[in-house]
Amino acid sequence: MKSPFPLRRLVKLGIVLVLLLGAAGHVLYWYWPRERAAAPEAGSYASRLLASGAYGVCLWVPYPHQNLGALSASVGDGSAYLAAIGREAGTTAPALPAFGPFAVPPSREIVACSDLDGGRFLLVARVYPGLAAVARLAGMLAANTWLKGGDVRQARGRGDEVEEKVLHVSWQDGLWMVRSGPEPKLPEPGGAALPGTEAASLGILHLAKEVSELSAGEYRLARQGGDLEMTLVDGGDAPESEVAAGAAAADAPVLLAVAGPAWPAEEPKPLPPAALALFDVQGGLKLGPIELPGAAVFNPPGGTRWALPARGLAGLLTDSLPRGNSAGWEVVALDTTSLARAAALAPEISALVPPDASGSDGRLVLGAWLRPRPALRLVTQMRRGLEKVPLIDPQQVQRWRDGETLLAPVASCDRLSLVATRSPSSFRLRLHGC
Repeated sequence: MKSPFPLRRLVKLGIVLVLLLGAAGHVLYWYWPRERAAAPEAGSYASRLLASGAYGVCLWVPYPHQNLGALSASVGDGSAYLAAIGREAGTTAPALPAFGPFAVPPSREIVACSDLDGGRFLLVARVYPGLAAVARLAGMLAANTWLKGGDVRQARGRGDEVEEKVLHVSWQDGLWMVRSGPEPKLPEPGGAALPGTEAASLGILHLAKEVSELSAGEYRLARQGGDLEMTLVDGGDAPESEVAAGAAAADAPVLLAVAGPAWPAEEPKPLPPAALALFDVQGGLKLGPIELPGAAVFNPPGGTRWALPARGLAGLLTDSLPRGNSAGWEVVALDTTSLARAAALAPEISALVPPDASGSDGRLVLGAWLRPRPALRLVTQMRRGLEKVPLIDPQQVQRWRDGETLLAPVASCDRLSLVATRSPSSFRLRLHGC
């Protein structure tokens, strides 16, 4: 008679394998970086905070350790990415605290809110219950205020401009909360949720008021087929454009940005419409060791909103930059090939934004069409070229460096298009083939 021990060993081995597979499946499903959509739970703290209007801007992300983890390889330094977004939007990006060894808390959802000037800030994460208990215990054992709770003092600035900010860290019903400023007043549970937050999404951006010509409201990020799309909830349909249809043409710009007329609060008079195009051409502008890619700017007659990078220096070192008029635009380019392509493109830009700023219904506030990978290459070339100019304004270089930071995560996409309008308000940011 054969011994039963080999069978017992096989049973034990099978049990161990099942447990290991179960643990691996648990980690993969709940922790492994991947795209995962959800919706704010009705009556939850996050849902009430979004609906409260207590802050100028709020960002809600489901399963942040997974969704943001899927982007971490391309984003790189998350704080630098947020800072670049803040500079482009004209707001102050808050510094997000770390959750022990995790860059973001492993949680079902996270919501971060701030005043537009960065004065007040609130971050709330619904941490997994088991991890929350372990984190609080570890915080108490290690006297880590970020994990166990308490006040954290941070000094910002240099020299005589140092400012101390007190952050209050606390736990409330499984919520890890980091706050500066007074605690906000939230609507009672059971109140009406924000429109559009019932559907599953990858993120929601709530603007309590207009920011950089973008309308107040909820901006929802979701997967549409093979594309990622962010739209303004309850906004109008963003118009299609001939520019997008011809984006793959050989002479099409790698990047085209168009701005409609605007009157920001900080400006003494209205800003005219303008456009900027980058072309993938051989040559461009060469000034000794400086080599800039093909580029052109479009401004209405008598008005200048945008200028070419290093335009003043280029004018000193060359007789004159190529310039012309087309479809009502005054066009200045870095090279003759770019000027010819810009002149051919001008009628399409006029169809989007008339250079005389006529019309108001559905007027374009901001438009952008680009092929991310070659656009990133040209933006990097522009930044490197400007860095070699001794007298260039550092802010010019920073703008192109921010462009690199923002383009890097989407470099694998086929195309990117952005359209924002007013009267009626609409917004659509579409990442094609991501």
